Amino acid sequence: MMFNRNNEPIIIKNDEFRKCILFISFPIYDYKEEELKILKDVIFDRSEKYDTKRKLAIACINNYCLSYRSKISFIGNNAFLEFALIYPSVASLKKDVLQNNLLFAREMIFNPYLENGAFSEKLVRESIEMYKESVKNKLKRYDGYCQYKNDLLIDENDYLVSKVFKDLSLLSNVTSERLYNVYKKIISGPPLTFLIGNVDEKKSKELVKEIILDNKISNVKFETDYNVYVKNISNSVEVVRENSEFSTSSVCCNYKVRDMCCYRDRVLLTIVKNLLSSNNSDVLFNYLRNDNDLVYRTNAYTYGFGTLSLISFTGSKNIDMIFELYEKAMNYISDINYIESRLPLFTEKARIDNELDKEELSTILFDYVDKYLGYSNEKYYDVIKSIKPLEVKDFIDNRLVMVSKYIGVGKDYE
Repeated sequence: MMFNRNNEPIIIKNDEFRKCILFISFPIYDYKEEELKILKDVIFDRSEKYDTKRKLAIACINNYCLSYRSKISFIGNNAFLEFALIYPSVASLKKDVLQNNLLFAREMIFNPYLENGAFSEKLVRESIEMYKESVKNKLKRYDGYCQYKNDLLIDENDYLVSKVFKDLSLLSNVTSERLYNVYKKIISGPPLTFLIGNVDEKKSKELVKEIILDNKISNVKFETDYNVYVKNISNSVEVVRENSEFSTSSVCCNYKVRDMCCYRDRVLLTIVKNLLSSNNSDVLFNYLRNDNDLVYRTNAYTYGFGTLSLISFTGSKNIDMIFELYEKAMNYISDINYIESRLPLFTEKARIDNELDKEELSTILFDYVDKYLGYSNEKYYDVIKSIKPLEVKDFIDNRLVMVSKYIGVGKDYE
């Protein structure tokens, strides 16, 4: 599908909150993972005008800026460089500070702090080392190492585990000059701009257009690749068993969803996960810990592209029994009577969460942005309340396919 719209500023009038949010998003049309991993930690650190942390802090105080942040986000395989800023509304402050905050945003985005025509070499090096250290620290922990190895098993096309995580040498290609050239290319394209809050719609739109867009309205066009779903489902179960350096043994069992194709499937997958492990239904914990005292920890987790993983940490003598109890748990949650008893609880929690979302201006904004981008027109609560117990049972019985197992045998095997 193609996203193809002009970048006229979007003003969303909402007078129920005392704050306003400015959100600016630059689509990233092509990228290398190693560059974005570091760029996200370098951007908006300082600017040409605000070249010290003190000057930045003073500017925020003078502008009544409540907070600002930047990130690189992904919807499926589509990447976006984002800048968001929160400030008080005119009604709450009795003063209009939109213009000053727009000028601050423009300065931070379009005039970054440079040294010798590039990002700070020291900051780039520090960011690279910090990322390397975070990878090493994760792999030093038994749970981090287990998740990494298990995710490798269920991954497709490096969607779950990035190439950079697997090969830190890729970061040797990242330089401050190269990063700045990547950044310049990104911000040279037209951004999508949104402003939500109790604002004067006409005046705000003109200010955003003038200050952020330089009065230039352009077309934003890119191929969308939002929904990435599992494709590779083998007829046999792949088993990876290895001796680990940890004292704790890791036991994982993985399922993929056959014919995964839509948001409704994601909701069904979440229901299954919640039947196994949630406040309203903790079958896994009851079987493995309460009833049999076999594990230190157990949990179930999903990825939206169509996987369910059951994971436990235990002693090596318990491995076979845990797999037996995994099977027992899956059979138990497929019972229609049990589903009928739990599904109303999940639906009620979703209803409460949906009501709470209405009290968060940022949630209202990003729901709007998702719909504007053509990513999602459905809300979790609207979907789950239409799901019947029989559909959940059919999903478990006929669409969840066991695809792999990972066993990391701890040192107690010695």
